[in-house]
Amino acid sequence: MFFPFLMSIKDKDVVLEIGPGAYPHWRSDCLVDKFGPDSNVDISQFGGAPQKTLGKPLFKMIDNIIPFKDKSFDYTICSHVLEHVNHEQLDLFLSEITRVTEKAYIELPRPIYDFIYDFDTHLNLMDIVDGVVICLPKTKTSLNKVKRFTKYALELRKLNNFSIELLNSSVIAIGQEFEGTIPLRIYDDEEEFFSALPTAPKLTKRPTVLWRCNERIRRIKYHFSHNIGKTYFEGYLK
Repeated sequence: MFFPFLMSIKDKDVVLEIGPGAYPHWRSDCLVDKFGPDSNVDISQFGGAPQKTLGKPLFKMIDNIIPFKDKSFDYTICSHVLEHVNHEQLDLFLSEITRVTEKAYIELPRPIYDFIYDFDTHLNLMDIVDGVVICLPKTKTSLNKVKRFTKYALELRKLNNFSIELLNSSVIAIGQEFEGTIPLRIYDDEEEFFSALPTAPKLTKRPTVLWRCNERIRRIKYHFSHNIGKTYFEGYLK
């Protein structure tokens, strides 16, 4: 996650995180993922390291259905997950998020990220424009024409010789909070998709020193006072 400072999670909020991979957010109380500890899956699905829960309860999500009752959570984190979801299932996936939560934070990579690396586990090019999540399935793109370059860039990244992440992170990713619905538009034409992207995207400011200090204090308080076990969440299963 590049922009945790964009989330407005309250101290008493019960927080769900979807697809945390190897890096669950410290403020998450409960995790859901389509993969479990015994799943035989490429660790690139988890961000390049084995799946971790950090002691937080993990529940299985099957066919993009979140296994909890309506409005079980105050807040949901879904960071760098949507690009892994088949575009035909995205509408269902987003409706499931808004079904179980009051507010959600969505973060995803911008198209330039995959035009440089073309991660095999990413199925879509995505962005958020004027509060709308937009998507172009990779099968509708010309990425196969630059596969030699993207493969070369990815190999450099693995060797820590080249990493676009070291640049301004808001060039390669975007995050936004949603309350109520999460608007979605899926394109099937590459030209139309890129025409919808802003030529001068708004860049996210870096967090202040004050925010960093407050976040550290909140994290310490959370670890001493906010331990919700798996039994608690089993009561909210559908």
